[in-house]
Amino acid sequence: MWKIKIWVDEAGRWPWLWSVVACALCFNPENKPDKEFLKEINDSKKISEKKREELYNKLIQLSVWENPSVFFGVWVVDNYIIDEINIKKANREAMRRALVELLRKIDTDEIDSVLIDGNDNYKFDELKRPAVFIIWWDAKIIEIWAASIIAKVFRDKLMLTYSSLYPELNLENHKWYGTKKHIEYLSDKSKITWIHRLSYKPVKKVLEYKPKLLLHVCCWPDATIPIVDLKEKYEVIWFWYDPNIQPKKEYDKRLDNFKKVCDIEKIDYIVGPYDVKNFFDEIKGLENTPEKWDKCTKCYDMRLRKTAELAVELWIKEWTSTLNTSPHKDLVKMFSLWDKHSLQNNLEFLKIAFRKNWWFERSVDYTKKHNIYRQNYCGCIYSDTYPGGRVILNNNK
Repeated sequence: MWKIKIWVDEAGRWPWLWSVVACALCFNPENKPDKEFLKEINDSKKISEKKREELYNKLIQLSVWENPSVFFGVWVVDNYIIDEINIKKANREAMRRALVELLRKIDTDEIDSVLIDGNDNYKFDELKRPAVFIIWWDAKIIEIWAASIIAKVFRDKLMLTYSSLYPELNLENHKWYGTKKHIEYLSDKSKITWIHRLSYKPVKKVLEYKPKLLLHVCCWPDATIPIVDLKEKYEVIWFWYDPNIQPKKEYDKRLDNFKKVCDIEKIDYIVGPYDVKNFFDEIKGLENTPEKWDKCTKCYDMRLRKTAELAVELWIKEWTSTLNTSPHKDLVKMFSLWDKHSLQNNLEFLKIAFRKNWWFERSVDYTKKHNIYRQNYCGCIYSDTYPGGRVILNNNK
């Protein structure tokens, strides 16, 4: 006659750290623990840490007698295996190995049933009969509580060892779950430890996190290679803003090609206003000055000011511009403007000279490959290369 009922439970399925631990347990039907002790056993989540420790020690004692009252098997599956095969399969493996350990200690012909708390419906080849999976809710099942106490305390003892290695992680207080303290600790990927489960979404999110970068674009050919390189490290948001492109049909043509590149690279973008009137107001009195002089400086400053204001509005700390890709721009002058707006708005400017490392030449190849329109003048009607000739204003009229 089969007499033994085996109960299986696990600890550590949901924490973000380290292993899952399973315990398979049965009482000796011919030498059960005394009733007074059994009355003390309760759900491991409903008793104090001190009481769990006390019951754990007593259960271990009862398992090592010559004629034990308790038989159990414990198995640990670490975070590396969890990341490799997922927590559900890792949990099954921990339960399977815990059962294998227990089956060595008892007469398997005497097993009546194996009952597991949960609804995973794992299959175990080691068992003569399929395990029964039941969600126990508040039912008083002393054996399942005993199994959960052993699994939990066993895991907690090992985890407390790691708390000395990572004191900042505060393991002894948040018990390795996704508490506010744990979330605050994972402020950057350098704080992820070797015992973290890298496949868990909160940890994975930190590993995959990319800081946002607002990238000002006023010329999409110049932006093509910067975006290809920058999006590996940043979550880039493109800000299209060029207030001086003339005529309007040229502006629209360039904007359409900008959006085409955004689609190719799958980049979010924001289109700024067509600020032609403001551009003319900004450069008033400087219309006839040579290129790269004060007129151009005002134009650069207008674009960068608008970008810095948007970065503040979007709560984006880092920003930069593709203005420095073209070899026709004054890099020193632009860097001084970027420093000014960064300081005024408490921003961090990504100071990269895009024109280096053959970025300009690579952009030419990119636009050819994807059939992207490439303009032959900056867009300003006062440009030396403006189609039809540079516009000269007579300030005396």
